[in-house]
Amino acid sequence: MTQHLSRLVRIVVLCTLAISSTWGSMASAALAGKNVILVHGFQASDLSSNPNDAALQTQANNYWSSYWLNRAEEVLYWSSVDRVSGGIKDKIRSQVLAIARGTRCISGCVVVTHSTGDLVTRYMLRNVNNWLTSAGIDPNRFRILAVLDLAGAGGGTEIADLAVAIGNGSGFFNSLQRSAVELALGFRPDSNNLGVLYDLQPNTARNIATGNSAVPRLRFAGTGASYGGLTKPFIAGADDGVVPLHSACGASSKADYDSCSGSVSPNGVLQSVSAAPASLYFNNYVVLMGEQTNHGQAIDNSRSGNFTTVSNNRVLGGLNVDFDTFTQRKWWSFFRQVRWVRNGDSYSMSDNVFRTLN
Repeated sequence: MTQHLSRLVRIVVLCTLAISSTWGSMASAALAGKNVILVHGFQASDLSSNPNDAALQTQANNYWSSYWLNRAEEVLYWSSVDRVSGGIKDKIRSQVLAIARGTRCISGCVVVTHSTGDLVTRYMLRNVNNWLTSAGIDPNRFRILAVLDLAGAGGGTEIADLAVAIGNGSGFFNSLQRSAVELALGFRPDSNNLGVLYDLQPNTARNIATGNSAVPRLRFAGTGASYGGLTKPFIAGADDGVVPLHSACGASSKADYDSCSGSVSPNGVLQSVSAAPASLYFNNYVVLMGEQTNHGQAIDNSRSGNFTTVSNNRVLGGLNVDFDTFTQRKWWSFFRQVRWVRNGDSYSMSDNVFRTLN
C-alpha cells in the first residue's frame, strides 16, 4: 500500500512539474503579457526558387529560429519574389484575417520585424482596417499595440538601388560593386529576379504607405559590419552592412547620417552629432543603437558589444521602455561621458530588448 501511495505521489509531482514547465514556456512566449507576431525580412532564395506557402512558412520559422521563434505566437510569411502592394499584400492579408477570426490579438499584440519586415508591416498597418471591414470582421479583433523594428528597412537601402541597376543593365559597374551586391544577395541579379528589391529602393520605399499610424514603432539600429565591410561604401552614411541609418532610425528624409540622435553617437558618447535626422516618421522612436551590431545580429543571439539608449524611461504602446543605463567618462572618448546599457554587452540586442520590455 505504501509503495502504491509513493508511486502515486511521484506521478502527481511529475505531472505538476510538466504542467508548470508547459505554462512557464507559454508565459515566456509573450512580451509584457502580449502575444507576439513576427514579420521577417528579405530572403534572396525566394527569387530563384519561388517557394509555395508551406515552404514560405518553414523558411519564415527558420528565419527567426536563433532567438525570437520560441518567444512568439504567430510567424507571418511572404515571398521576396513579390511586390509589397501585390503578392506580399495578398499573403499578409490572408494571414491577418485568419488571426482576426481567432482570439489571439483581441487584447492586443506586439509585432516584431526585421529588415524589409519593417516596410511590409507599415503597409499592413496602413491597410489592415480596410482588409478586416471588407471581410466583415471587427477591426478590434486585430489590435496591434506596438511594433519593434530591428534593423528596419522601411526607408529602403542603396544596395537595392545598385541591385536593380545591375539587374537591368543600366550603367557601368565595377567588379567591387558587383561583388558587394552578389555577396549581400547571394546571387547576381537580373531583370527576372528582382521582386521586392524594386520596393526597397529608397525613393520607392519612402513612398509606400506613408500615412501616419497610431501604432508606435520602436526602432533598434546598429552600425556594425556585415560581409567584411564590403557593402559599406555603397550605402549612404552609417549602416549595419545592409540597411543605412536613415532607414533603421525611421528618419523622415534620406541622408548620410552618423547617428539616429543629435546628442549621442552609436558608441554611446554623449556629444553633438550634426549628421543626424532632424525628424523621424510620425510615432517612430529610436530606442537602442549598437555600434558593433550588424544586420543579422539584430535578431540572433550573439553578443555584439555595448548599446546606448535614445528614447528611454517612457511607456510606448503599453510597453515600459526602461533600460538600465549608466554614464561615465572613458579614456577612448577623450574622457567625454559615455552612456551604455548596464551589462548590455553580456546579451545580444534582441535579448536586451526582450529582457527589458518583458
